[in-house]
Parts: sequence; structure tokens; C-alpha cells
Amino acid sequence: MAEAVALQDRIGRVFAETMNVQVPSGKTDLFGTGALDSLGFVDLLVGLEQEFGIKIPIEDIDIENFRCIEKIAEFVANRKAIKGN
Repeated sequence: MAEAVALQDRIGRVFAETMNVQVPSGKTDLFGTGALDSLGFVDLLVGLEQEFGIKIPIEDIDIENFRCIEKIAEFVANRKAIKGN
């Protein structure tokens, strides 16, 4: 549980530092609120790859995995597990 919260905090920093966006909570619908658009989504993917040392292949992108910070944290944890980190 603490690891999931720490992961969400790091993702929140990616939003703040890379995209200059403050996300109010881990459950906030990023697309529905306009916090994330198509250009921001590309910035997010690059930021996640840099922050976590993962690769996100285009075929693994499902928009539902990026709807909120909680979902993004699950996705990143799974990618890290696949990578072996």
C-alpha cells in the first residue's frame, strides 16, 4: 500500500514538473477534467519512461490505463514488474 502511494506521488511530480499540471487527487479523471489532452498525453508517456526507466510500446497503450493517477500507477507497477525492477 505504501509503495502504491509513493508511486502515485512520483507520478504526481511528473505531472507537476514535466507538464506543469497539478492533479487534485489520484482518482481525478485526467481526460474528463481537461488536465490531460493528446499533446499532454505524449509528454506524460515520455515523462513516465524517463522517471521510471521503462519503455511503453504503442501496442500496450490503452487509454483507460491513463484515466487517473491510480490507474497510471498500476500500469507503471506492471511495466516495472515486466522489466524486472
